[in-house]
Parts: sequence; C-alpha cells; structure tokens
Amino acid sequence: MHTGKTVQVISKAACQAGCPKGAISAISVPTMEATQALMKNDRTALILATGGGAMVKSAYSSGTPAIGVGAGNGPAFIDRSADVKRAVKQILDSKTFDNGTICASEQSIIVERSMEEKVVEELKAQGAFVLTQEQSRQLGRFILRANGTMNPMIVGKTCAQIAEYAGLCGVPSSARVLVGRETKVGADAPYSREKLAPILGLFVEENTDRVLERSIEILHMEGAGHTFSMHAEDEALVRKFALQIPASRFLVNTPGALGGIGATTGLFPALTLGCGAVGGSSSSNNIGPLDLINIKRVAFGTKELEEIRRESETAQNSTTSSCSGRISQELINTIVDKIVKEFV
Repeated sequence: MHTGKTVQVISKAACQAGCPKGAISAISVPTMEATQALMKNDRTALILATGGGAMVKSAYSSGTPAIGVGAGNGPAFIDRSADVKRAVKQILDSKTFDNGTICASEQSIIVERSMEEKVVEELKAQGAFVLTQEQSRQLGRFILRANGTMNPMIVGKTCAQIAEYAGLCGVPSSARVLVGRETKVGADAPYSREKLAPILGLFVEENTDRVLERSIEILHMEGAGHTFSMHAEDEALVRKFALQIPASRFLVNTPGALGGIGATTGLFPALTLGCGAVGGSSSSNNIGPLDLINIKRVAFGTKELEEIRRESETAQNSTTSSCSGRISQELINTIVDKIVKEFV
C-alpha cells in the first residue's frame, strides 16, 4: 500500500515535469508470479534488481538484461589511531539517519580489546544504549524471524519502538542506538547480520589482524562486495585493509550511510549500490542514469591496416634492439617445463 502511494506521488510529479503518462507504474497486486511475468516479458528492456540474493538471481536468469545489487552488512572498524569521539559521532549519525534503513549504514562496530573501554564509554556518552547480556539475548531473538530472515517489525523503527515490541525493559526513551555484543558470525548470530534499524553489533578482537579476519568473515557471510567503514589515521593500515576487504565501497573517516551513497564522499550519488562480482552483481558502481541507458558511438577511421602493421613492426624491432640478447629456445623450454610441473 505504501509502495502504491509512493508511485502515485512520483508519477504525478514526473508528469508535471513532462514525463509521459504511465511511464512510472507498479504491479497493483504484487505476487511472485506477477514479478516473474514482468521480468520475462518481451517488452521489458532492462531489470534493476534490488533485494536479496534469490531475487537478484531470478532477475539474472529471466533472460532479460539485468543489473542486480545486493544486501549490505557493513562492519565499521575504529582503529587506535582514530579520533574516537568523531568516529562514534559519525557512526551514530549514520545509523540514526532514516533509522538505519540505508543499506550502506553500519551494521556492527569492531575494535581491538585495548580500545573496548574507550569506545564503549564514548558510545554511551553520545546516546547509544549498550545492552546487558540478557537484554542482548532477548533483542537478538526478536531481530530474526524463525526462518532466519530479518524481522520486518524492526525496520526503520526507533529504539523506543523496538524496545516496546521486543519487550525490553530499562531502555531509556532517549536511546539513539541499541548496541549488542557479539562474538561469532553466522546465520544464527543476529548482531552479525544486516539490521535495517538503529541496532549495532559490537565485536572485540585481540589485534588488527583479527579485526581484518572478522571483517572479511562478516562480509562473506552477508554483504559481500557492498560496504566497509574504517576510522583511522594510520595510512599504512588503511591501505592494508583496503587491499583485502571484499567491499566495493571502502569508506574512511565518514558516516557509512551518507558516505556510501555519495553525500559525504566523492562517490556517485545513488541509493542503489552494486556489489560487483564478489557479491553476485554485474556492477560494483553506485548505479546512476548512465548505467541504465544505451550509448550509441559513431567512430571514424583513423588509420589503415598497413599503418598498424608498420607500428607493430617498429615496436617489435625497438624491443629487440633494447635487449642485450635473444632468449634461447632451450631456456624457454626449461621455463615452460618448470611451470607445467608446478600445476600437474
């Protein structure tokens, strides 16, 4: 019902701006069969699929050109070199923006054990409510449904609403974000999963190598190719993480939600975020208009075949003359034999 109303509002505004009537519409009775029929219809030129893995795979297997984007589950690492007060502010600003419904928003915080007390105290100082062990278990049972999927009752709700629905006692009405400690990653570890609500998991690791391993583990479990946030001034450590983290958006010292969609970074402004091949998407871009249109290119000839041959011969002769000597066929055979033995 909300989707239908949204389509009406957008369609009306678009028509007033000159858009053809009927260009923006929606299935009035959404069903799996109706969606499949629409995706496979000959008049459907392109599918932009946003949702879970099953939905994206269905779009790709429909026979219609498709761009699929996946779920986010971005961890945020606060390093010892970071400005902790600023890092916590940015994370909480991000997680409370639209009550955590932006897929690039942080889903968990990871710190070294030496930073645990400092980060927890700053979280509390800035309005986060760190759950007790019992509260954490109780909320954890509410975050996921029996089938292992996210409970829609938490999506976009305030902390006060979530606490009421989950039957949590002792949560102040002023709480900005609920923080639950987590020690493992998996389908049955709710705080390691994507939570489109002002709820964060908190992981404490022994050192930065374990932080890196945990971050990779979280992303490969859910959210591969999407977004990762890091708060640090240690450029060497940032580079180390950036080379290994399986995320298309590696955000440094910025709120995840706003940085991921391009509001506080130089990324293309978009709310549809590709996950690349590592996440099962055809694109790792922030999907924009240029991803959705066909571009015709008119190309004029600039050279003849003979010119290409002459350039190739000139380049080959230049390479040969710059070498101190030719490589013997015997040496080539020896190298090939060694390589073959490595793979047999």
